[in-house]
Amino acid sequence: MAAADSRATRIYRALLRLLPFDFRSEYGREMESVFQEQHREAGRRNGTTGVLRLWWETIVGIFRTAPREHLAMFGQDAGFALRMMRKSPGFTLAAILTLGLGTGANSAISSVVNAVLLKPLPYEHGDRLVVLDQRMGMMNQSFSVAEINDYRAQSRSLGGLVEYHNMNFILLGRSEPERVETGVVSWNYFEVFGVKPLFGRAFRPEDERPGAPAVLLLSHEYWIKSFGGDPTVVNKTFTMNDKIHTVIGVLPPVPQYPDENDVYMPTTACPFRSRPAAIANRQARMMQVFGRMKPGMSVPQAQADLSGVAANLQKAYPKDYPEANHYSVQTVSLEEQLTHNARPTMLVLLAAAGFVLLIACANVANLNLARLLRRERELAVRAALGAGRGRLLRQMLTESLLVSLLGAALGAGIAAVMLRFLVRFAARFTQRASEIHLLFWSPS
Repeated sequence: MAAADSRATRIYRALLRLLPFDFRSEYGREMESVFQEQHREAGRRNGTTGVLRLWWETIVGIFRTAPREHLAMFGQDAGFALRMMRKSPGFTLAAILTLGLGTGANSAISSVVNAVLLKPLPYEHGDRLVVLDQRMGMMNQSFSVAEINDYRAQSRSLGGLVEYHNMNFILLGRSEPERVETGVVSWNYFEVFGVKPLFGRAFRPEDERPGAPAVLLLSHEYWIKSFGGDPTVVNKTFTMNDKIHTVIGVLPPVPQYPDENDVYMPTTACPFRSRPAAIANRQARMMQVFGRMKPGMSVPQAQADLSGVAANLQKAYPKDYPEANHYSVQTVSLEEQLTHNARPTMLVLLAAAGFVLLIACANVANLNLARLLRRERELAVRAALGAGRGRLLRQMLTESLLVSLLGAALGAGIAAVMLRFLVRFAARFTQRASEIHLLFWSPS
């Protein structure tokens, strides 16, 4: 029986450690004595059942009391910390401003780096998307319709190859004529990018046949700006290029690449792209080309495959690809294409932000050490009056926590302001600037 009581006492002491140190110091011995007496009485009256019931009630009571007591102690410490902060406004303002500037700058720049360099592309299987560029000597060239058809027919590494170019047209049928940025794309352009309409349907093969009824897809941004997010816009008709165009769908809110467009149309609806002379002329180069690699293919493998197609075109059409021009095709992953200009600048900014945060932390640490030296007498008096090391340490940690929280709140505001300028700055280097948001906040 004595051994069981001793073991129960040790377990009870371990449970008491869940309570605040001050609470244990004041009431711990009395609680332990009461528990020992209750444990013996429960065992004598009800045996094992009584002991188990006592343990259940004890554990529940401690787990209910511990959070309440810790919260009460924290309230006392926080109140005292606020009074001490008011007595030292110079230290408080300096520490909060230093932390705010350090955390704000670091949060803003880290958000930019995360969105531009670290996040995967917001497209389905974005790692398989590639950009094709033709080169004549040192100059990049767009693609003609004939070249697109050749690469599409001869490539063995791409599961899909699509074209894109941008035009400005006048949209009629609303209260006033409106100039709209128009993306002219292959029928499967959004299929290759893995984008499905929010409302309505995507383009179909029959939409790209000559003479097919003209159709439009609205970008999400244009739909919100010009139609107030009205889903009934699907199936409405508008006039553009002297043709009636039917809205067949609305795109989801995904970043648009390579341009921010208002509407999209299939290639045959564009009066310039669909001209027979433009289709027949191998040198009528005005389109950009994107592809999706087949599963298991890598960029070097796709490059080798497409270089073979380029060599075939040189042999078949020597007048269009003179040997002196050193004609070639380059295949680059879309992710690399979007980030290669921005990467060096973003990494320099990230390193600078890290140094700023390190300097801020060092300055706040020095401020705290200087303040502790000034409070040495106060702490000695409190220790002489019975405050233990744990109690003093907790008080110091509470003060540091409050300063840190206030600094973090200020830093969040500074980060939000800085981010507006950083987004504009990043837009000079990459189209992914539209994806930048604070790391601790993301739009729904």
